[in-house]
Amino acid sequence: HMVVSFRISELQVLLGFAGRNKSGRKHELLSRALHLVKSGCNPTILMKIKELYRRRFPRKVLNSTELSMLHMQAGALPTATSLAQGAVCHLGYDSGAMPSSLPSSVLSPIPILGPKHETDIQHLSPPIHPVHPDVKMKRLPFYDVYDELIKPTTLASTSTQRFEEAHFSFALTPQQVHQILTSRDILPGAKCDYTVQVQLRFCLCETSCPQEDYFPPNLFVKVNGKLCPLPGYLPPTKNGAEPKRPNRPINISPLIRLSSTVPNNIVVNWSSEFGR
Repeated sequence: HMVVSFRISELQVLLGFAGRNKSGRKHELLSRALHLVKSGCNPTILMKIKELYRRRFPRKVLNSTELSMLHMQAGALPTATSLAQGAVCHLGYDSGAMPSSLPSSVLSPIPILGPKHETDIQHLSPPIHPVHPDVKMKRLPFYDVYDELIKPTTLASTSTQRFEEAHFSFALTPQQVHQILTSRDILPGAKCDYTVQVQLRFCLCETSCPQEDYFPPNLFVKVNGKLCPLPGYLPPTKNGAEPKRPNRPINISPLIRLSSTVPNNIVVNWSSEFGR
């Protein structure tokens, strides 16, 4: 009954988790998934089926353990100071993150994106930058937010220097670690990806409406000492124009420590702009 109720996205996640072919039409995916169940799948796959079903129908009655797992949504990562006064950094943990004319920038918590969900993480130390819980990010299509690992925090300039730097830390709960690990998906070429992700999002510090992703100028992000890949530059619209990156959430899942005892550290570097 659980498998029959799955949508294409859940069927693909299940088949990918089991190492089966996940391409084709829905009836083909469903046939493979049912064959997987009838042929006697292992307990790990049964747990995956129950997890996907809980996400599909979250209102069904769950026991206390299941509720704690369900409440965990891909959340937010730590926040950073801004490229100018008023910027905010947001770090979220999610299953399955602003316009340049505004006076300030925001780095919003990193969410963990999964096959469509997000989760909350506690600060390891009091934030040294102003927190703006009233700043909201636009929801991402096809994803659900499990939790915010760090609330939206201002990336304010701290000196007269052009280049700024901010440091943040966060730790995952045992449930969050389990949820990320069980969402692992092996891609062609032996690459590993997660359908539940931790994402870092930046936006402008504006509370009038949910904000779109917006990168500070000259952005660099390091996670646990490793440089985090950013979206590639877009082709310039005219000669001499400064190249820009597409503004979108940064998936830092491959760089985080999947441990509930070891904290994760993020360093954000950007350049401040006069009046921004």
